[in-house]
Amino acid sequence: VTQMQAMQSKMKLDKIKLQAVSEDVVLRAMNVVVDENKYPMMIADLYGKHRTGTVVACLRKLQRWNLASVFEEYRRFAGNKRRLQNEQFIELFDVDLVHVPANAPAFLR
Repeated sequence: VTQMQAMQSKMKLDKIKLQAVSEDVVLRAMNVVVDENKYPMMIADLYGKHRTGTVVACLRKLQRWNLASVFEEYRRFAGNKRRLQNEQFIELFDVDLVHVPANAPAFLR
């Protein structure tokens, strides 16, 4: 039987709807995502679109997806609630800031 451990990144809930996704939040999430010891994993957020979509899009960049494919997936799941500021963040996100350890999942090696 596989066990999952719940981890969370805390943000002020009264401002979360209006707050842009920050580099700090995405980097903290990436540090968890690249650690195979944390798997199985489900990435989710309180509202289910913006932060999750941005983290997954940055993961796709780390996997060396082309930017058009990254945006196509982000837009498909964000629907009409997509945020241009998040798309700009994704485009400018520097994957070199993410340390991929030796124990990274196979899809990152």
